[in-house]
Amino acid sequence: MNRVNATLAVVVCLGFACAAQGQGQPAPHAVNTHTEMSHDQHHAASAPVTFAELETTAAQLEKARRATEKYRNVQAAEADGYHAIGPDAPGMGIHYVHVSHDPTSKAESPASIFDVEHPEILLYEKDPASPGGFALVGVSYLLTAEPGNDGQPKNPPFPKSLASWHRHSDICVLPDRSVKTQLNEEQCKAQGGSFTALTQWMVHAWIWKDSPAGVFSPTNPTVQ
Repeated sequence: MNRVNATLAVVVCLGFACAAQGQGQPAPHAVNTHTEMSHDQHHAASAPVTFAELETTAAQLEKARRATEKYRNVQAAEADGYHAIGPDAPGMGIHYVHVSHDPTSKAESPASIFDVEHPEILLYEKDPASPGGFALVGVSYLLTAEPGNDGQPKNPPFPKSLASWHRHSDICVLPDRSVKTQLNEEQCKAQGGSFTALTQWMVHAWIWKDSPAGVFSPTNPTVQ
């Protein structure tokens, strides 16, 4: 599956009803997006964090802030290839996804290589006082990695004691960008959809608007 479909599958999950499809998680009962994402989140076993890890993580996030400073103007993000995909979800905002110009390329996707200065997704919330009517609140990263025994990616770029990654399975993104989670690949393609057996790992980093739930929390309660 090409990068466009993979990224779209992840993003569409955020605003619709596929949070219950988090890898290895039971489906929650009639809960809102915030609660769904909390249930979908994989929590690694509690582990201590070292001072060196804290220093490294802080330095990484500072690099991310410097690199995305210009995107506080949403028009700059659009000029650099970020485009709004999916709904405006409370707690997560609007996802501006960077999509490659050649989605049919067979070359290794840039999303497979973690680069803290080039997040695949920028997170915005509506704000009439900000340039373009949107305020940058955070970033989101995608990661391709094998799963470990703890349900988290092996060798993640952020300490497991600080950040928990999540992903989704059996996702069918239809041409209208709606999503279904109870179709197999054949049924999905019959409806003109793009099927993803398992999405990439994903994590949010609220580096432009503090989250009371933590910088790596799946949702930010202050984002409306």
